[in-house]
Order: sequence, then C-alpha cells, then structure tokens
Amino acid sequence: MLRILILVSALLTIVAQATPHPFETLSGLKRFDKNATLPKAAIDTSTLFDIKGVKIGDNVLSQAINLDSQGGDLGRIRGGYRSDKIQFSFDQAYLGTRLNQQLSLYFNKDSGFVNRINIKYLLKDSYFDITPVKEQTLQAAIQKYGAPFSMAQAYAISKQQKGNISLEQFIDELQDDDSIHPLALEYLENKNISKSAKFVKNEDGYALMHTGFDRCYLWQHNNFTQVLSFCFFDKSGANMNGRGVELELYNFAIAEVIAKTPAKKITPPLLTL
Repeated sequence: MLRILILVSALLTIVAQATPHPFETLSGLKRFDKNATLPKAAIDTSTLFDIKGVKIGDNVLSQAINLDSQGGDLGRIRGGYRSDKIQFSFDQAYLGTRLNQQLSLYFNKDSGFVNRINIKYLLKDSYFDITPVKEQTLQAAIQKYGAPFSMAQAYAISKQQKGNISLEQFIDELQDDDSIHPLALEYLENKNISKSAKFVKNEDGYALMHTGFDRCYLWQHNNFTQVLSFCFFDKSGANMNGRGVELELYNFAIAEVIAKTPAKKITPPLLTL
C-alpha cells in the first residue's frame, strides 16, 4: 500500500510539473522561456538591490509566477503580445482604509529580462495622511539597503563644502569621471528638470534631491551604476497623499547587457497541408 501511495504521489508531482502556469499562456508573456537566464558573468549577485525579491536582470515570466504565488494580483500587461511592462497589486488593511502596493516590472520585450522595477504605495482614501507610510517605507529601506546617499558624499563629488548643491553642478562634476556609466548620467540629467533642482541636507545628513515637486533619497553602487530612488511629494508642493510614495530601481550596467542579449528565436510549427 505504501509503495502505491508513493507511486501515486510521484505521478501527481510529474503532472504538476508538466502543467504550465496560466501566465505561460498569456499573450504578453508566452513568448518567453521562464528558465532563461542572463550570462552569469554579467551579474555580481552579491551587490544587487532587489524590490520584493525581484532584481534587475531577472526573468520576467519566472518572477511573475513567483509574485502570483505570493498573493499578488495581476493588474495588466501593457501592449499585449509586444508588452514591456507587467503590473501586480498587493492590498492590505491600513487604519480604516487600505494600502495598495503597485509593483511594475519593466522588461526587454525581446528577451524578457527585467530592466527596471517600480513600486508605488498608495492609500485607497487619499484623505488619509501618507506621511506615516512614507516614514515607515524610508526606515524599511534603510534597514534593507543601508543609509542613502549622504550630503558628505555629494559634497565630495561636487567639490563643495557647504550649502545646497545644484544638480546641474553635481552632474557637471560627474561628467569628468570616466567610471560613471553613460546611462547613469542620462538618468541624473532627466532628473535635472529645472535650475532649482538640487541636493539639500536633511536632519540625518542624507542628501535629499529636490526635483520639481519630487523629493528623493538615492541609494547607489559603483559610481551610480546601480541606483535605487525613494520619492514623494513635499507637503507644500502638491497633493502629497495622492502622489503616494515610490521606490524605483535601475542597474545601468545590467540593462546594457540585457539590451545586447539576443532574443531567443522561436521556430514556428510546421504546417500540414
């Protein structure tokens, strides 16, 4: 009897493994192999940031299945068969309202590797104050990723000793450093939306980037090759509660590898006449 039960269990396991996950049949994702990986030499896994367990360079289909298993609700896949973004929602009760986490995975539409990750925290009722969520998210980020980019580091790069640092001046100094990835410079230039964009020292010594209405803390590795930002609206700037708070992750070196990775050719089935 025991032998029969073991045999039945083994057969059920084989059937379960053979049954494709529903995501593998979605028009936006079925073109990808969930077991595909980037060349191992391209990724130093010991220094990679992640958001909800997802890293830049991960397989989007495999990670979508993992997020589904964590209870994420598939929101949409932008663009159908040629999509380059998939979105999940996670909801939880929060002080008389609900906290919604909107996780977006942007990926190379040819190879299916994640090249940007964004998560936004929003309260269902925008009349509730988002400030406690902002403070909790910042502290959780510091606990997970360490201290953000400091004003002392910004002074060292900008060759300035005190006061606010214009983002334009900061970028100008970085441009003289050959080790800065061009995509990192492009990222910072896109943040430099006005002459008033700047780094301001906060009470903890962190460099808070002011760019438009956004206020952002940055975490970075290897001269901004990898950048994680945490952004929110200033109370005096606009609808802070409606804006929510947002984490966004880039790894420019790996994104470059992804862009150069050839897409897997899918052989169409033979036609029978």
